[in-house]
Amino acid sequence: MTLFRIDVSRETGAVMLWMQAPCGFKPIIGWAHLDGVKEFAEMLLDFYNTRKEERDEVKRASDTLLRQALRDE
Repeated sequence: MTLFRIDVSRETGAVMLWMQAPCGFKPIIGWAHLDGVKEFAEMLLDFYNTRKEERDEVKRASDTLLRQALRDE
């Protein structure tokens, strides 16, 4: 599992996202202020929710097909 770290500068308010690599943590992306992090987090949550809804829909359809197939036997 990949480890991440977020640092915030108390002086400037800049935020940096770091990812662990074999030679230590490497910077991935930075934002000038916390609002940028919020926008990024909202984008990730939207992506997660969309993928979860799609996965749940496929599971419901699969369960329905299995129920119908097994009921007919």
